[in-house]
Amino acid sequence: MSSAQTKATTRMVVASFAAGAGAMVLLGLVAPVAMKGGFAVREAFASEAHQTAPLIQPLDVQAIEAQLADADRAMSEMQADTADEMGRLEQLSGR
Repeated sequence: MSSAQTKATTRMVVASFAAGAGAMVLLGLVAPVAMKGGFAVREAFASEAHQTAPLIQPLDVQAIEAQLADADRAMSEMQADTADEMGRLEQLSGR
């Protein structure tokens, strides 16, 4: 067998294998959908949706203000706890 015949045979085998594998993948993906009627036109119509709750819930301003007050209180307590240390650092830094 010549080199040209070997290359042609190899190309034909590879192309045949690729075509077979592609056909198996296509059948594996499309056949189940087609069998269930996935391509039917009746499935394409949208169903009516009913909204039961607002898309954006209103803010609870009192709860937000309470959280902010708690955060302010916690920050003040931390500043009071570290006031001595901060004073010592300022003294050491020469301010």
